[in-house]
Amino acid sequence: MTTQNTEQDSQQDVEIENAARDRHQLRTLAVAITSVSAVLFAVAVAIVYAFPLNRIWFLHFPLGFYLLAQGLLIFAVFVTFWYVRVQERIDLTRSMNEEIT
Repeated sequence: MTTQNTEQDSQQDVEIENAARDRHQLRTLAVAITSVSAVLFAVAVAIVYAFPLNRIWFLHFPLGFYLLAQGLLIFAVFVTFWYVRVQERIDLTRSMNEEIT
């Protein structure tokens, strides 16, 4: 009987670990998709509205040109830092849960 209980306990531990790993992977995937989607959306919007934005000048450059040359790069760096911050929180939550169980 103790052998069966030990096997059942170990099987439950494996199932709990698999569920935790799956949640971690889904959260990580969701953050990655959100980050990439935000950058791609910003690129698409900047390209679509480039000609109307070029009528406005910023630092002696047309705004559409400036956004495509510098603005999107700055936005991509900002999104990257946001992604790293959120991913660290996800990883910290997972590591804290592993210590408890």
